[in-house]
Amino acid sequence: MDKSEELKRLGARIKEVRNLKGLSQAKLGLLIFKDQQSIHKVEAGEFNPTYLYLLALCKGLDMSIKELLDFE
Repeated sequence: MDKSEELKRLGARIKEVRNLKGLSQAKLGLLIFKDQQSIHKVEAGEFNPTYLYLLALCKGLDMSIKELLDFE
């Protein structure tokens, strides 16, 4: 798999968890001090989030980074 496909898979996982938690992109953004557009770009696979960004997402989604990255 190439880098862009991996980013799309990660983005889909983030979107899946966010939806399961009943959060909009805007609400998640408020929780982690990021704008809605950057969250959209991560979910669309258009932005490669840093480790610190992933940690912030995990905090906002109330999960560990291991749980977030545990997908096929």
